[in-house]
Amino acid sequence: MKTELLGQEKNIVKIKLEIEAGEFTKALNKTLSELSQQVNVPGFRKGKTPRKVLEMRFGLGAIYNEALEKIIPDEIQHIVEDYDLEPIETPTLDLKENIKEGQDITCELIFEVRPEVELPEVENLEIEKVVTNVDDNAVNDLEKRIRFNLAETKTVERPVQDEDLIALELTIRTVNPDGTETEQQPKPNTSHDIINLADQTVRKEVREALIGHNKGDEVQAVFEVEPGHYDRELAGKRVCYKMKIEEISEYVLPEVNEDFYKKVFGENTEIKDYDSFRARLKKDIEEEVTATNLEDLRERAAELVASQAKLELPEKFITRQKASLRKDDEEWAKNNNITLTQAYALDTEEGRKGYDNLLQTRAEAGVRNALVMDELAKKYDVHLQKEDLEAEFDRQAAHLNVTKGFISKFYYENKDKLENLESRLRWNKIADVVISNMKVKEVSELSKPEGQEQNQGENHGE
Repeated sequence: MKTELLGQEKNIVKIKLEIEAGEFTKALNKTLSELSQQVNVPGFRKGKTPRKVLEMRFGLGAIYNEALEKIIPDEIQHIVEDYDLEPIETPTLDLKENIKEGQDITCELIFEVRPEVELPEVENLEIEKVVTNVDDNAVNDLEKRIRFNLAETKTVERPVQDEDLIALELTIRTVNPDGTETEQQPKPNTSHDIINLADQTVRKEVREALIGHNKGDEVQAVFEVEPGHYDRELAGKRVCYKMKIEEISEYVLPEVNEDFYKKVFGENTEIKDYDSFRARLKKDIEEEVTATNLEDLRERAAELVASQAKLELPEKFITRQKASLRKDDEEWAKNNNITLTQAYALDTEEGRKGYDNLLQTRAEAGVRNALVMDELAKKYDVHLQKEDLEAEFDRQAAHLNVTKGFISKFYYENKDKLENLESRLRWNKIADVVISNMKVKEVSELSKPEGQEQNQGENHGE
C-alpha cells in the first residue's frame, strides 16, 4: 500500500491510495471463490461455477467492488493510524480510473474529520460561583408548601381570597402575532378547571381578577405571554382568560406535630420537634440549591469556553443535530397532545423559517459545545471510569431508597439510558475539571449581563 496526502481544507482530508496489483488479484480470487460457493447454477457443481458465468450473473463491476471491499477497510484503518486522523464517518472512495487487472489501482479517499479546536487559555477565564445561602424565608416557604400539600379543603360561601382554590369555567382566547385570534373553549368531559391561588406561579393578572369576586361571577384577565414560555401554544401571544367562578374552597392546614412529621418523612423519622423539622427543611433546601447552582455553573463554564474557542463547525454535524432536535420537539409535542405544526406555527412560511432558524441556532451551539468539551477532555486527560458510574448508582439508590443492585440492573437492561447517563457523567466530569482550572469568584447572586434586564415572566398557573 502506498499513500500520499493530497491536501486538507477545513475538516476535509484527501488521501491518495495505491493498491498493488498482486493485492487486488488475491482479493479478487477470494471473492470469486466465495461467490461460486454461494450460488446454485444449473449444470455446475457448487464451488465450480466458471468465472465467466459469475460475471454474467453479477456483473464484472460488482465483483470488482466486492473485491475492493475486502481491501479498503483495512487500508482505511492504516491511513487513520498513519496520519493520526479522527474521521467522523466512513470516507468516500473515488476511483481515478477504471480497474485493470494486473495493474496497480489508484484511488482517492476523502475523509471528513473532526475540526481542529483552538481552546482559549482556560486558566485566564473568570467565572462567578453562587454561594448557597438559605435564609428563614426559604424555609418558611417550603414549610408552607408542605402544609398546603397535606391540607384538606372545604367549600366556602364568601368572596375569593388569596390562597383559595377556585373551580371555574375557563375560556382562553389568544391573539397571534399576525393579529388573528384563536379561542379555546372549556375542556370537554370536565366539570370545571382549577386555579390554585396558593400557588405563587399563578399570574398576578389572573389572581387580581379573581380576588374579591363571588361564586357565579364572570371575570377576565388579559396578559402578554413571554416568548420563552413553556406552553408553546401561548408563547409570545396576548392571552385573555374568561373565567366563570363555579366554586370557592379554602385550605384547612394540618397542625405541625409528631403526626405531621411522620406524614412528611415517614413513620420511622427521627424528627420529633419543630426545631429539628426546620433544620431538616433547611438542609434539604441547601442540598437542592447547591445541586442547582452546580449544574448552572457547569453550563456557564462550558458556554464560556465554547464562546471563546476557535473552530469550523462541520455542516454534517449540524445537519444531524438539527434532525435530532426536531425529533425531540416532535416527541415533546406528542406528549403534550399537540402537533409540531401547532407548537411552532409551521403552517405558515414565517413560522417554518423561524423554526428552522431556531433549530440552526440550537444545533450550532450544541455541536460547538460538544466539540469543545471533547477537546477539553483530551487536554486535561478526562475519562469516565467505572468508579464514577458506581458512585452514581450509589447516589441514586440512596436518593430513591432502593438497593444499588436495583439501579444497576435497570441501567444495564436499558442500554440507551445507560449511554445517556454515561454521557452526562462524562460531561459533568469534564466541566468540573475545567472549573477547577478557572478563576472562580464567589458571589451571592450572578451579575447581570450588560444591558440585559432580569426576566420577570411568570407561568400562567392554570
